Amino acid sequence: MEKQELKKRLLQYSRDLLKDGDFHDKLAPAVMGYADLLFEYFDVNNTAGREDIQTTHGNAIGTFWAARCIREVLRTQRFSRGLYSSVLKMVNQSKKPVHVLYAGTGPFAALALPVMMLLAPEDVQFTFLEINPESIAKLKEVINLFDLDPYVKNIHQCDATVWDVSSSEIDIVISETMNRALITEPQVAIMLNLASQLPKEVVFLPEEIKVSLCKLNDGNKEPEKIAELINFNKGLMYSIIQNSSLRNWEFADQDVRVNILEDEQLCYMTEIRVNEDNTLNFNQSSLNLPERLKISQKQGPVNLNFRYSLDKKPGFVVKESFK
Repeated sequence: MEKQELKKRLLQYSRDLLKDGDFHDKLAPAVMGYADLLFEYFDVNNTAGREDIQTTHGNAIGTFWAARCIREVLRTQRFSRGLYSSVLKMVNQSKKPVHVLYAGTGPFAALALPVMMLLAPEDVQFTFLEINPESIAKLKEVINLFDLDPYVKNIHQCDATVWDVSSSEIDIVISETMNRALITEPQVAIMLNLASQLPKEVVFLPEEIKVSLCKLNDGNKEPEKIAELINFNKGLMYSIIQNSSLRNWEFADQDVRVNILEDEQLCYMTEIRVNEDNTLNFNQSSLNLPERLKISQKQGPVNLNFRYSLDKKPGFVVKESFK
């Protein structure tokens, strides 16, 4: 297929992907077509592409797995559209070009391509951060194929959890380097590291990630919320930064008392607001699936203490007591 035809297809998928409406008849075909187009031209199905890379604070998933995330329809739509609407808002306020720092691009920078296809280089510029050399190589191929070099200020192969920001002239930071319940992957550490070096007026996407302790009951489809454990937003980020030093991020702990009945199971639930109405809630993506809580107490009253931790494997540390 000729380059112009490829670009034409990508433009149409981008338009359909960024359309208004939570769900419409062109959305799923656009996301699937978008993913198929990229997979068709860029081989990510090799052994190296399946290997994760350990960052200072969490696993950066392999090229193949990062690419597969594109096929999650609502996830790709909400994150891409959230980025587009944030950029467009600044463009309409005569802030040009808008400089986006995209941390954890994977092999395709999939959240950025639709934005580039619908806006001009005079409107938006990107700096890309990615730790995986395999993904960096693919990303450069993607940029070359679709003639997107005019949109790219810099590409840095780095660990974004400890990267020293090279320019404070950033308007938007976006990172989608997370797993459900903020486990395993380095989303929190990346955002804290970048926020600690950037002006407070910078927009961070997603704007809010909530993780709550919930009960799963065999008779109910949706979990019952017991307590919110973290609301990771700009306010919390700057509070953590203020109370921490040398990237040793300190999180508050929380006590929760719960009575577990015979047919109940405790779990974490994740809700994400990218911005405005671009949200992801229960079961709308793999990020919003329940994550079961592993504790010794299977039934009866228990006191639980939760603290988020950013060791090599991020997630909540839970302590039980039965007083």
